[in-house]
Amino acid sequence: MKKITLLLATATILWSCGGGTSEKTTEQQEQQTEESSSEPGEKEFTIKVLGNTMADMAYDQSLLTVNAGDKVVITLVNENQAEGMYHNIVIVKLGSGQEVATAAIEAGKDKDFVPENPNVIAASEMAAPLETVTFEFTAPEKGSYNYICTYPGHFPKMIGKLIVK
Repeated sequence: MKKITLLLATATILWSCGGGTSEKTTEQQEQQTEESSSEPGEKEFTIKVLGNTMADMAYDQSLLTVNAGDKVVITLVNENQAEGMYHNIVIVKLGSGQEVATAAIEAGKDKDFVPENPNVIAASEMAAPLETVTFEFTAPEKGSYNYICTYPGHFPKMIGKLIVK
């Protein structure tokens, strides 16, 4: 009787451990699918600006992920109703947000507060309150980047991360 119980216990343990192997295989298959589908494609995002005051303004998404070479289309929806709450999205090299935001002040309204700076990858037009703008760009090389609002005083309150695989 003890041998049967031991045999059943061993069989149960082996059977339950077998599920882990197929789970790992599924994870490997998913990873391979991601790798095989890493050819440049098109990624579309809609990012809303929330809040009507300097204290509560923010992008509704703080992380975007794309593949290198993807055509990226971003629609910026400025839901702010307060007069003077203009926003944009500027893709910048990681760690250069303060430099770009400072240079944006000099660039001024005529340039949508987007400076000519080597750290700027792409930028939208300025979106007035209750306005929507769309822009597109080709995703840069693999790495991490930030997206920021360069309207004076909005950085670093309005910042997100773009991961390029």
